[in-house]
Amino acid sequence: MFRSMSKLSVFIFNIFSVLSITHNKWQKTYSILLIMSCIYIFYATPQIVCILENDCNNTISSLIKGLFARVVAVTCMVSRCVIFLKGKTHLVKYKKNMDDFHTVTPMTSSETDNLKKMSFRVVLCCILLTVPVNVCRLWILYYVAKQTVPFVILVYLQNFSMYCIETHFTVLCYILYQKIIGINNDLMALKIDTIVRNKYPFISLTGEKYGKNDNTVEYNREVFQSLVAGYPMTDFLENLKAKHKFICLATKNLNNMFGIHLGLSLCSLCLYTLFDLYYHLQAIWKHSKYKILVYAWILQYFVRFLLITVLAHLTTKQVILKIYLSI
Repeated sequence: MFRSMSKLSVFIFNIFSVLSITHNKWQKTYSILLIMSCIYIFYATPQIVCILENDCNNTISSLIKGLFARVVAVTCMVSRCVIFLKGKTHLVKYKKNMDDFHTVTPMTSSETDNLKKMSFRVVLCCILLTVPVNVCRLWILYYVAKQTVPFVILVYLQNFSMYCIETHFTVLCYILYQKIIGINNDLMALKIDTIVRNKYPFISLTGEKYGKNDNTVEYNREVFQSLVAGYPMTDFLENLKAKHKFICLATKNLNNMFGIHLGLSLCSLCLYTLFDLYYHLQAIWKHSKYKILVYAWILQYFVRFLLITVLAHLTTKQVILKIYLSI
């Protein structure tokens, strides 16, 4: 069951990679088409609002109704341009740093399984929060204003593209989170070992004290193997230093690659929520079924906001803990 889910997650994640930042033969064509659609949406919005209102009075209310689509178009266009220009270089560097890290310390089976499960859940969450609600609204629009359906499809594709990049960031950030936790475990084991050996210098390398096992000391796997095999602690410290260097470089690559996009995403998600609440409270879109969809859209924005901020916060806390343990 899990193998089939993991294969499905890999297939879906490959599709998401095409829609996000992975550079391949389709990426350039997709980016150009997406930017062209953003320009079209920005200039065609007033005409679509006129069709939906059956009136072109150019009032403040009409301008507000078109702000949502224009904000989506502007943020998507700027984000796609930045990602397209900066993503290729920094993504290659990020992958190289992670490969170098894995040459020092390969991923364990538990880390690989956790990464697959997390990736599958994040991608599935993205699909469930966007596709059903957007299909429902398109179905409603088909009977209310059929000529606006292509326009709305483009807006949803732009918004979905932003969500795909956020999902890609979440997965890459989770990989960093796993590595930093591993480094913290190494530092903790090293610190405990140093404290114990300074206090009890008669403890042997295998953790035996006068023939009696000392189970109170929990060693990290690499520290324990280094001590038992009799390797110099300097070798372990050099590996730890190398892993720290690769993580710092990968973090820098991730920040340079996603910094502008995440700033735009967080600001736009707040604006989307305000727009939907305003449209809902002012009953701008008069169709009754729209009121149900508003809550689904707000839930989507809330989950996206949480995924970006909470995972970044947890990773930052692990970095702070690493600094504390290294003192």
